[in-house]
Amino acid sequence: MIVIATTVPKVQKWLEDALAEYAPQEAYCLAHSEQAQEATTAISWFPDLDYLETLPNLKLIHSMAAGVEHLNLKRIGERYAVCRVVDESHQKGMYDYLQWCVLYYQRFFDVLIAQQQQQRWKQPPQKSSSDVKIGIMGLGQMGGFIAEKFARLGYQVSGWSRSLKQIEGVSCYAGNAQKQAFLSQSEILINLLPLTEDNFGLLNIELFNQLPQGACIINCGRGQHLNEQNLLEALDSEQLRGAVLDVFAKEPLAPDHTFWQHPKVLVTPHVASHAPWSAVIGQILENDHRVQQGLALVNQVNVVNGY
Repeated sequence: MIVIATTVPKVQKWLEDALAEYAPQEAYCLAHSEQAQEATTAISWFPDLDYLETLPNLKLIHSMAAGVEHLNLKRIGERYAVCRVVDESHQKGMYDYLQWCVLYYQRFFDVLIAQQQQQRWKQPPQKSSSDVKIGIMGLGQMGGFIAEKFARLGYQVSGWSRSLKQIEGVSCYAGNAQKQAFLSQSEILINLLPLTEDNFGLLNIELFNQLPQGACIINCGRGQHLNEQNLLEALDSEQLRGAVLDVFAKEPLAPDHTFWQHPKVLVTPHVASHAPWSAVIGQILENDHRVQQGLALVNQVNVVNGY
């Protein structure tokens, strides 16, 4: 039995509609219902942990998304298993979005848009994929997939993560000791890291200054990774050429936020990629079955590492 566990009203409605469409009626229930006492899995987004801890049969807290930063993992500890959603269509959607972002800078569309506003006819140089150095922060299931895809297209791809990975065609770096070497060659820096206590504000002036002058930032991790004021300073000083931002510390982005009108910032409203509801519900149904049968879970999270 799956119980809906969220304190966000619009998400409650989304989950109710998705479960009604993709799950058997007897497989799920609402919080505070009699059926919830039998629940073994909570489908969650900012859940009420005080309430979940009253459910005697609960074994699994399952994020409805790829991220788990909305869960208090320290409090959850080893009491419950934690899983997240990982889906091939989500990976493909992210790759499609990032291809566009990379081409936006590779083929100087940021410059061309500015020139159009000035009614200026000037042809920028044409750069081939092999001339572009991409750096990807985060080489998990999403980042590793993206890195390998760009490498196959002929880009010079580097990747950085907490622990060292091996990906064909990708120069891999790990840990703080190798971060500067990674950053120093990243002309287009893509952030795909999960949000943890250790990387709040990671995209800051110290990091920007380690990039090649005129580098570009693409943030598809979390808004809390970015020090917004530091980004503006780096753009104004021309240490950075531009930034594409899909995630923000507060969403939706306030109408009076500086990013909306900044000529070097491209804002997209958290649309890089989402797993389809059919995949979300399908994975959670599968894991609920597994937890009831005592089987290994799919996409289980290490609550210590936070991903």
